[in-house]
Amino acid sequence: MIPGIDVSHLQKDIHWPTVKKAGFRFAFYSASHYPIGKSDLVIDPQLRDNAAGTASHRIHAAPVHTFSSRVPGKTQAEAFVAAVRDLPFSLTPVVSLPASAPPNAEQLLAFLLRVELAFKSKPIISTSARGWRGLDDPAPFAGFPLWLSQRGFSLPKPLFPFPMASFWQFSKKSRVPGMIPPCGLDYFMGDEIGLLPFLCLNRYNDKNYSSGERLAV
Repeated sequence: MIPGIDVSHLQKDIHWPTVKKAGFRFAFYSASHYPIGKSDLVIDPQLRDNAAGTASHRIHAAPVHTFSSRVPGKTQAEAFVAAVRDLPFSLTPVVSLPASAPPNAEQLLAFLLRVELAFKSKPIISTSARGWRGLDDPAPFAGFPLWLSQRGFSLPKPLFPFPMASFWQFSKKSRVPGMIPPCGLDYFMGDEIGLLPFLCLNRYNDKNYSSGERLAV
């Protein structure tokens, strides 16, 4: 297994050389979300610093969008792509599902397909068992990779319809060298060879994404 972390503006300024020296090989960093009752996308204040820091120190990383059940999936995807398309990330982007507001399956699938079209890589779904239970139809998501938040076990438990969790958040708040506030701790459930399919290298292409207007999603 490969160790990693997940961070946001809550960790403030991160000293990425120290994080890498401590043995962490990948990172997920918050990129965007929609505040409760708002329809305008909010960008994480540390997004660009975290993207630049991970890239310059060769730490595999991906931006994370927190999905909103109140905004159409296609609208969210377009705003998220616009926010991260010029960033130097190297892992496929992530959508995080809040346990408090489960998404509509149709809207979530619309988001995933648009982001996949933009970056030519299947987005990672981040969720907990509690958050996933609220989804009205989980079957269409079997082909997407899963980042499972689950604590209290020696290994992640299965979650339908995913064959396994590709990434596992086993601690939500732990102290890590290179930052003062605690952050999430994660594992990639494989080795370096297994990580290769998740390398995205930000293959955003305006022409390819524009052709997606013809997709009925």
